[in-house]
Amino acid sequence: MFFLPAINLRRTFLIARRDYLGYVKTVGFWVSFLLPFLGAGLGFAFTQLDVEFSPPRYEAILDETGNYEAGILSLYEERDRQKLETVLNGMEGTLLSQAQVSQLNKTLESQGASETLSELETLFPSSGSQLSLLDKKVIFVPSPAKTLEEMQPYLKGEKRIMVEGKEQPFAGLLHIRKQDDKTIIDYWSKNITANDTKRLANDYFQRRSVDAFLEKGGLDRIGLDKAAKGAVKIESFNPTKAETESQAVNKEDRIPYIVAAVLAGFLWLTVFSGSYMLLTSMLEEKLNKLLEMMLASTRFSEIIFGKLIGVAALTLTAMAPYLLLGIGGIAAIVFFQDSEMTRALANSFTPKIIIFFLIFLILGYIFYGACFIAMGALSQSMQDAQTITTPIVIILTLCVLVVPFGLENPDSPLLRLASLFPLSSPFAVIVRLPSDPPLWELILSTVILALCSIVVIWAAGRIFRYGVLSGSGIGAIKGWFNRVILRKKA
Repeated sequence: MFFLPAINLRRTFLIARRDYLGYVKTVGFWVSFLLPFLGAGLGFAFTQLDVEFSPPRYEAILDETGNYEAGILSLYEERDRQKLETVLNGMEGTLLSQAQVSQLNKTLESQGASETLSELETLFPSSGSQLSLLDKKVIFVPSPAKTLEEMQPYLKGEKRIMVEGKEQPFAGLLHIRKQDDKTIIDYWSKNITANDTKRLANDYFQRRSVDAFLEKGGLDRIGLDKAAKGAVKIESFNPTKAETESQAVNKEDRIPYIVAAVLAGFLWLTVFSGSYMLLTSMLEEKLNKLLEMMLASTRFSEIIFGKLIGVAALTLTAMAPYLLLGIGGIAAIVFFQDSEMTRALANSFTPKIIIFFLIFLILGYIFYGACFIAMGALSQSMQDAQTITTPIVIILTLCVLVVPFGLENPDSPLLRLASLFPLSSPFAVIVRLPSDPPLWELILSTVILALCSIVVIWAAGRIFRYGVLSGSGIGAIKGWFNRVILRKKA
């Protein structure tokens, strides 16, 4: 056939094996291969040891007026309560049952954030990092001195404060005083980038200013907050869900879209890394005159397919750690937890999404890989290759932008068009799958990309032959374009 030249499978396999083992035998490959496992192991170890990478800063408020310290600390406690309530609601159905969340919320209302955190630590005795969102950046302690002058040794680090029987460095001081009937607020700290206490004080005094303004009209902040939040709670419903169950939109409905976006991003990373390795391999062998030696016993088509297969195996090997860690994490959630998120993850990996992910992974790699092989054959140096491949890299980057767009608008006409356009279809189709697009659209996208991949392989073979045998580069292409298309004389 015109598009399918004769190929000797043995020679193709030998070329693929050569490209694969050439990378796998290097020390750098194994360092990068084992790095994800090392990172996961260190992360687990730090979780068990409960190591603090960012210990809290101990700060104080020196309020010479005596009017504001209690209010600032009360606002700080209120922020802790709000953050803790948000985290608890997010843990419902995943790490905590509904009954546990309800009990913790009651403790939060009656006893405060500290007691609630103690109960959480009882539920997760060896998983301090799971509660890292609740770690305080600043812990307020009583001021160790009564004047700013007496505080200077603590601020400079010459003296330390005692906290629960241990010496701790003193990090900052919020100094409030009166001057000419005006309230003056200063923040003292060696850490000039620390802004948490400054923001807290600024928010507190803004709230006081708003409260004073509301009081002039006989209003209060509670009424303002109710008006801002609105009295109506709006819920989302999906009319396509079975009427026998709740049609309300929940986590189980949203997580498949997130999973599809992650798979599309992984597909992009795999295609890009594999294609770039093809480019460097082709350019290295061309510059070292190895391709001319290989052509003495192999065909152009065998070299191209051998490299595509070898680098594909290499790419999958390099991505194996991330695949194994991801599959292991998902399996642990699915088999060891009975929750809404578990059901959502189980429902996300349907046969349809797995099949089409594999199809577009293969076709996308072949399509872009053939393009990068052609670019490598035309390049005379690494600088030349970077210049030639810049347009394709830009296109690849623009195409992956359909992923965040697809999360917001999975039924957008633009996304449908992107799923038919061969340059973006591998990523656009994956993002669309959770919205259950028509099967004929998926088949049409597959057929278009498959046909375009065949054409690109054929064109890459012609460019490869031209670039390698004649030693021509992009300059020769420009010369041909000027002579044949523009009809310019040399």
